[in-house]
Amino acid sequence: MKKILLAVFLLTASLWAKTDSASVEFAHASIAVEGGALYLLDDAGQNLEDTYYGLLELDYAFFRTWIGVVQMGYAYLPTTGDVAFSGIHQVNGRVGLDYPLPFVSPIALGAGFSCIWMRADDEGGNASKSSLVDNESEFGFYVRLNLPILNWDKWRLGAKVYFERLWTSPETSETAWFGFYLQRNLW
Repeated sequence: MKKILLAVFLLTASLWAKTDSASVEFAHASIAVEGGALYLLDDAGQNLEDTYYGLLELDYAFFRTWIGVVQMGYAYLPTTGDVAFSGIHQVNGRVGLDYPLPFVSPIALGAGFSCIWMRADDEGGNASKSSLVDNESEFGFYVRLNLPILNWDKWRLGAKVYFERLWTSPETSETAWFGFYLQRNLW
């Protein structure tokens, strides 16, 4: 156990050992708009269709090379089969950190916490017997891969891939998100 802890400590220390510390807290900030597809990876896919999403994101220099991430987005999940309502409104929020991988720059790997708010769309249906009639919140975590494609001036175009797990009962819910973004540096 001591050897494992020592190895983890040395590997962590090597991340901080970089001599370029020009990046400081809030040295840069950028805003992005993102859109893509949301895929349900578990049993929820039996009653809900895969769908599209849109979101806004704020990125900022957090500590040395770490990038802070704050996101807010929306998706509408249409229902299928024998469900008493036509769909679910889903608002998602995320907060996390990205780390640019030094060996494949500018690709970044990130992780953080998710909060999903859902409400049944009762237009043309009867959601009164559903737990989604009065809103429901779920919490979880995500990991993501940020793949910049083009950089020019203060603009960046890229793709992102997410895996998200929500701590729902009785089982966790898992989704995959694939999207493209357009980002502009604010400073």
